[in-house]
Amino acid sequence: MKLCNVIIAMLLASGTTAMEAQAAPKKKACNECGKVTDVRMTERDGEGGAAGMIAGGVAGAMLGNQIGSGSGRTVATFAGAAGGAYAGKQVEGKMNKVREWHVTVRYDSGLTETVLFNTDPAMRTGDKVKLRDGTLVRG
Repeated sequence: MKLCNVIIAMLLASGTTAMEAQAAPKKKACNECGKVTDVRMTERDGEGGAAGMIAGGVAGAMLGNQIGSGSGRTVATFAGAAGGAYAGKQVEGKMNKVREWHVTVRYDSGLTETVLFNTDPAMRTGDKVKLRDGTLVRG
């Protein structure tokens, strides 16, 4: 009888262990999950447009018209307009700086990627993030 009790106790113990193993499902790996390793903000010159070209061209033409006489004045006016238009476009580009945020993430899978944002994503080094629809979100 004691042997029977020992066998029943062993069966119950092994059944409990098997049920506990089934009750605790394994955590599924998240390949889109990761941690921010670097955040950098950069500035670059924006695009100059028609307004800068027109303003620069007019100013350059007026200055060029002050030089020389006759056909030399005409050449100076056109050269001043062309140079002024180019300079105006460059100045407008410098005035319209573009800021970009580069967020580097190391995913749980081991891959590293840098995601570009046009506005401050308010993410810091160490933040846990998830890639969703091509962009990073906290999580």
